[in-house]
Amino acid sequence: MLRFAVTVVLSAFLLFLVQPLVGKVVLPWFGGAPAVWTTCLLFFQLVLLGGYAWSHLVVRRLQGPWQRRAHVLLLATALGSLVVTTALWGTPLVPSSSLRPEGSDAPTLRLLMLLGLSVGLPYFALSSTGPLLQAWVSQRVPAVTAMRLYAASNVGSLVGLLAFPVLFEPLWPLRSLAWAWAAGFTLFAVLCASLAWGAPVVPRDAANEAKLEARTVAGWIILAALPSALLLATTNHLTQDVAPIPFLWVLPLVLYLASFVITFDSDRWYRRGWALPALGVMGLFVAGLLLYPTEPSALIALAGYLGFLAVACVAGHGELVRRRPAGEHLTAFYLAVSVGGALGGFAVAVVAPRVLHDFYELPIAAASIVVAVAVAVLQPAAGLPSPPRGEGARSARLFLPVSVLLAILFGWSIESRGVDVLETRRDFFGVLRVERDPRGLVLMHGRVLHGAQLADPAKRRLATTYYAPASGVGRLLRSKQGPVRVGAIGLGVGTLAAYVKPGDEYRFYEISPTVVALAEGSGGYFTWLSDAPVRPQVVLGDARTSLEREPPNAYDVIVVDAFSGDSVPTHLLTKEAFELYRTHLASDRSVLALHVSNRYLNLLPVVARLARELGFHSLVVDIDKGQPEDWALSSLWVLLSKDPEALRLGVPADDASSLATIAEGPLWTDEFTSLWGLVVW
Repeated sequence: MLRFAVTVVLSAFLLFLVQPLVGKVVLPWFGGAPAVWTTCLLFFQLVLLGGYAWSHLVVRRLQGPWQRRAHVLLLATALGSLVVTTALWGTPLVPSSSLRPEGSDAPTLRLLMLLGLSVGLPYFALSSTGPLLQAWVSQRVPAVTAMRLYAASNVGSLVGLLAFPVLFEPLWPLRSLAWAWAAGFTLFAVLCASLAWGAPVVPRDAANEAKLEARTVAGWIILAALPSALLLATTNHLTQDVAPIPFLWVLPLVLYLASFVITFDSDRWYRRGWALPALGVMGLFVAGLLLYPTEPSALIALAGYLGFLAVACVAGHGELVRRRPAGEHLTAFYLAVSVGGALGGFAVAVVAPRVLHDFYELPIAAASIVVAVAVAVLQPAAGLPSPPRGEGARSARLFLPVSVLLAILFGWSIESRGVDVLETRRDFFGVLRVERDPRGLVLMHGRVLHGAQLADPAKRRLATTYYAPASGVGRLLRSKQGPVRVGAIGLGVGTLAAYVKPGDEYRFYEISPTVVALAEGSGGYFTWLSDAPVRPQVVLGDARTSLEREPPNAYDVIVVDAFSGDSVPTHLLTKEAFELYRTHLASDRSVLALHVSNRYLNLLPVVARLARELGFHSLVVDIDKGQPEDWALSSLWVLLSKDPEALRLGVPADDASSLATIAEGPLWTDEFTSLWGLVVW
């Protein structure tokens, strides 16, 4: 039993260590969008489903030693695929740069393809190991004992998931981590093959096996699908509307996995007596948060949403475990659990963006799981087989009216925003809302302001928000005499076009086609680009990939405006990225302007280190008070140039400083980036 447990834990550790590792590899290729992680989760759930299906077919269709041989063959094939991709790419798990997407078309399919090429077969082999070994063990020990291997595997999953951001990412370069993971997979394959070769496989006695009813399997799938959907919906909401930092990709998944550990380890942990009241209280709290357009505090919101996710997953998985089958149906049970997980992920990652124009999947998933738990505790109404115990009857009766109230509140929150939303559009890169303000129109990306334009015709071309005349970039562009060439990474609503003069050349790089459409006048909301005396060019796609494919542009100014919100695209803030920007600057007097305003991250130490490495002089312009009447907001800009004279802009002493006063952070490269030490807790 110990050897089985060690192998299962190792497989789970590798299974979840590779998720953030591979996610970080492909994240820069798709602009650092939060949907990248959601799509990664969908991929891993789909492959996990394939692994569980393999285990089920091996146990149900193959006899005796053929089960062992089939699994050893799978391990050998997976190891061989890892060797082949390593030989082709030079590093395991890291695809060749030739596979980078060239535009923004079909990002979901492109991302799934890349993940399949880099880690598909090894992940499939890891996914199939846990349920298969448990099925073999259950032939010698009670099913409850064998199921504890599932809880142990989730402990390994938690360790692997947390080890990446806390231990491995801050200390190891990306390619070194990929090599270490490949070595770990090789060790796992050898251990698992040796274990499978001597596994105590008992021939099936199909005649004496109890038959599974369709409603039983359907119950398993539903109770597995809804926590999965809630996981992805909560992650989407947190990274878009609460605190857009990548750590929040991992934390919800940790709570989701912890619910498996709690419920599958032993029957004594999940009790309706505490779980249902906790679910009702947290559900009311989250419903209240959703009824307001913004949360009163990011910390309060995080506590509410993550607390609800944790309790809902424990309740859903607790009811699921109550319906566990006998030992001969363990692989069918795990297959149904995996089917449910994949369906929940598919609904949020693929279906919701195409049928819902806003992030409505969170209230929908929340209402659905509350109702499903309520139905599960009332077996006669659900038509499900009775669970082995009947405790918590009082809590169950009280929870029924609460679940109805919660479903109504969650449904109400879908249409109750409290702001004047003129239009909502959604694509792979997020949800964009055009809202009416007493001063004019704004474009919101989650809770992040992407730009605003004054309604007063006399002020329509006045630069607003972070780009106001007193801001760092505003002072820089107003100081330029004669024709100027400007390259801007990040379009927003095109506010920088307010500074275009006759003879200037402005070129914007933007990854979201929806942002481009709105900035170019779709819907008739924003007119910065059309009002400019010289129409700026717009390049659709990831900015760094586009710049790498272009010849040197001889820009007088490069504006990098991608760090104020959303998930920080770290690939735009590495040494290699700065060297790329330098090749596109016209001369030593050219200026690189970085907008680093961020509520959650202090990026100045990273910029300070990069400036020193590349020999840039610096000017930090920190405007902490705006002008409400002209819609000017506080902003933090860093201006870099080889020539210090290019940075003499007459900025008041109270607003100006230098990176020389900032304690330098780590040197970010394409092989090493870590946000861990930069969070403003």
